[in-house]
Amino acid sequence: MKKNIYLVLIVFILSLSFVKAEISGTVFGIDADGKKAALPKASVQWLNTGIGTLTDSKGRFNIETTDKTNKLVVSYIGYKKDTIVISKNQNNIEVKLKSELELDEVEIVGHQAGNTVSYSSISKTESITSQGLKKAACCNLSESFQTNPSVDVEYTDAMSGAKQIQLLGLQGKYVQMLTDKIPNLRGIASMFGLNYVPGPWMESIQISKGAASVVDGYESITGQINVSFKKKESAEDFYSNIYANQQGKFEGNINSKIPLAENLNTIIFLHANTLQFEEDHNNDSFLDHPMVTQFNFFNHWEYFVDDFHSQFGVKALYEDREAGQKGFFPSKNPNLYGLNIKTERYEVFAKNGYVLPSEQYSSIAMIASASHHKQDSYFGHNTYNGKQNSVYLNLLYDWKIEPLHHQGEEEESVEENEEEHLHEAEKEISHHFVNGVSLVYDEFIEEFKGTGYYRNEIVPGVYTEYTLSNVFGFTFIAGVRADFHNIHGTFFTPRFHLKYDLSENIILRASAGKGFRTSNIFAENIGSLASSRNFVIEESLKPEEAVNYGINANIKFDLFGTEFTLNSEFYRTDFINQIVVDMDRSPRNVYFSNLHGDSYSNSFQTDLSFTLFEGMDLMAAYRLNDVKTTFNGVLLEKPLISKHKAFLNFAYSTLFREWMADFTIDFNGGGRLPNTSSNPIEYRLPEKFDSFVLLHAQITKTFDNFEIYVGAENLTGYTQPVPVLAYQNPFGEYFDSSIVYAPITGRNIYFGLRWKI
Repeated sequence: MKKNIYLVLIVFILSLSFVKAEISGTVFGIDADGKKAALPKASVQWLNTGIGTLTDSKGRFNIETTDKTNKLVVSYIGYKKDTIVISKNQNNIEVKLKSELELDEVEIVGHQAGNTVSYSSISKTESITSQGLKKAACCNLSESFQTNPSVDVEYTDAMSGAKQIQLLGLQGKYVQMLTDKIPNLRGIASMFGLNYVPGPWMESIQISKGAASVVDGYESITGQINVSFKKKESAEDFYSNIYANQQGKFEGNINSKIPLAENLNTIIFLHANTLQFEEDHNNDSFLDHPMVTQFNFFNHWEYFVDDFHSQFGVKALYEDREAGQKGFFPSKNPNLYGLNIKTERYEVFAKNGYVLPSEQYSSIAMIASASHHKQDSYFGHNTYNGKQNSVYLNLLYDWKIEPLHHQGEEEESVEENEEEHLHEAEKEISHHFVNGVSLVYDEFIEEFKGTGYYRNEIVPGVYTEYTLSNVFGFTFIAGVRADFHNIHGTFFTPRFHLKYDLSENIILRASAGKGFRTSNIFAENIGSLASSRNFVIEESLKPEEAVNYGINANIKFDLFGTEFTLNSEFYRTDFINQIVVDMDRSPRNVYFSNLHGDSYSNSFQTDLSFTLFEGMDLMAAYRLNDVKTTFNGVLLEKPLISKHKAFLNFAYSTLFREWMADFTIDFNGGGRLPNTSSNPIEYRLPEKFDSFVLLHAQITKTFDNFEIYVGAENLTGYTQPVPVLAYQNPFGEYFDSSIVYAPITGRNIYFGLRWKI
């Protein structure tokens, strides 16, 4: 009997050796404020084994142990990779990954690796991550929003290749553009600024809708778009990208990170592209796209020691673009219509920050930048030459009053006990103050059709912003700035934000704020230069002022074992004054005047994201734009804006992203066209344009150190029926290439190779 018992015990003990032990755990992300949130689809792998898994919607994972290594590598897009050493008897761990982004940038916490929504930021903020930037060809900033439902990018005309952003139903001039939180791509640079930022240089893009922070300036009306370039933590030691497409465009990029000392490093970015093929698929004698040559250089430096951090750099750009009738270049036949734009641009910047020794967090920072932009151009017989010299300075003092822990209370985040989250949050009331002074200097030297225009703008400013956090789940920001314009006098731009954490998965926000900007009518209406329209300035133009209001809700919920993320929002922009660009009164003129009447934009958007099946993410979105302006005493729909927009994106990736595929359906509803009824019948356009659908796709194969990708934009080859009005007589009074609402070029098939070390 005893022998049998011993035998059973021996068999049982031996069997245990064949049972694979498991490590379970949860992966969290830690933002700049020390808050943590579970990270879904984080990668968990045993070092150098290829054995791994992904976390679920709650950030949890289970992985079998291995005798090959005891080191577990955990990574997530936008966060620093961590390697965990697993002890012999350890079977449950908690991993906290720190954000790679700077303290003054928005952290990435959301439902997708490509397009994410921050649940901790007070304002509604979307982020296109490095993974999202790869979903499109992403040759430059203008092509980076293809898989984002919030931002539209449209051509300004059918020849030059100039593009503009649309946000909340309004033109990109009402969006404040920033690069690494420095206002940029303003004034004359706004013509082609979206083409000046190469895709491989970018780490991520943050999109903030509605009222922006007063810290960044007064020009934001509909929101901000901030481009974050690759830094020390995110840049590769060496990175190259080669791209080519069927239209004849070739592009090359090289990035290299060079550590010079323990606390000093530099990154060199090089970019070049050329497109020299003449294409005219619709046989209207005009090129479907411009021929372009561009060279771009950027050298970024970082220095850090103890509590001091400094970033500085230089940029240089040269671009030559040609367009017009086929055959004009290189012979420059005077009987044909041609367009040529030569651009030189130089920038320098510095960002210095110092954390002060104090019981409470406090710091001072100085941001400075300067740029020189020169453009020489002609559009047929229309000549435009412009220079802009700009200086930007921002000195700020930042301090926080954090809650004091009760004596004996252990240091732990409130999320350690999710059921008590709200109660704990109520105790941790904090106060955050930012005070600062700024200076904006712009010198404009312009020549249009032989007439010179000179303007010198000097705008010193002062601002203060206060944040109250964790009051019964509420967080509130109140900011105001006063700026003193040397031409237009003193103006105030107050802004408010309110965030309410109804629960861990339901976030409600509201915002309101005022924006102020001066207009640059030649740069902002470059499309009309490529026409026979005369510019008629009817009165002395005042600065543009508008108030923006917005509400939005972010909701996460589980259904049938799948986590869904729902975002809904409504924003309204009311103009106090606007530079009204009237193309309706006469098809042979474009009139500029101050607003006399109403002008507003209502924008409603809702989007839903979820995982359709393992590896397949889906995002669906719908947007309604109601945009109206008073033209010549009549309130009319703004022309060339689609009233309805729908968006559907499928993103598939295998485990560890060995294969990635992306497919996008972009529906554009119809809209109003400028009035051409006074033209001869053959040169008239209908009152409205029809709806159309665009399809885009891309497939990527990842190897150890390189990626191969192939894709197609505008798969169906849809193009606008008449992109150039009166193309038969380009020097006649009815010629107009500025009425553009749809693609000019057809299907674009491209191929690329990314290689990194």
